[in-house]
Amino acid sequence: MLNNEDLNRYARQVIIPNFDEQGQERLLNTRCLIVGAGGLGCPVALYASAAGFGHIEIYDQDIIEISNLNRQIAHKNEHIGNNKAENLAQECLKINPNISVISEKKKFDETISVDNFDLIFDCSDSPKTKYTLNYLSHKSKKILISGSAVQMEGQLAVWKSGLNEDYPCYECIFPKTFEKAPTTNCREAGIIGPVTSLIGSMQVNEAIKEIALKNYQSTAGSLFLFDGVTLILDKIKLTKNQLCSLCSN
Repeated sequence: MLNNEDLNRYARQVIIPNFDEQGQERLLNTRCLIVGAGGLGCPVALYASAAGFGHIEIYDQDIIEISNLNRQIAHKNEHIGNNKAENLAQECLKINPNISVISEKKKFDETISVDNFDLIFDCSDSPKTKYTLNYLSHKSKKILISGSAVQMEGQLAVWKSGLNEDYPCYECIFPKTFEKAPTTNCREAGIIGPVTSLIGSMQVNEAIKEIALKNYQSTAGSLFLFDGVTLILDKIKLTKNQLCSLCSN
């Protein structure tokens, strides 16, 4: 049951059709994992906290640098040199002190269990981490909401292959290859802040739909591509790869 403070804090959410108090209760009972506390992780964590996701854990081993500040909106000049995950957790609690936010100042890898989480946000810019999150979420039957952004472009997808065998997984669409991939990290290719904030906000929007709404159309099975120059958002229907090494096991 929501108390009076909850009803006041989340008043503008619970009045939304198909959301109401039951939807808010579901958010408060949700345990979510955020991997990456940078350009995507900052808006994801801040909006997830504000929305009332009850338990949030954030993984990132990096420290804050001045070059991060054009897009990593939870980090400020006075935070330079601090750990990103720890600082982001503190900023989230300033927005909503009634939830649990835990920081893990280490790199996320395949040794970390995701069994206790209901939902996973992929906010990393490492291909290896993305494949690891895809593997763990598929095997543990978790919802994975993946975002990426570089220069003035962004991508978003909801992956539910472990919950529904008809849906593709990340590796179905982006198979592993030994060929050198094009540069996709912000450090080498560049990025503007509004793109990361937009994609991160969309990730939380999809998470709220998956957890809180009574009747909704999941976007799992689609890939969204955003072009910040033309302001065009394309939706691409994805097809499961029957030869995918992960899905076929």
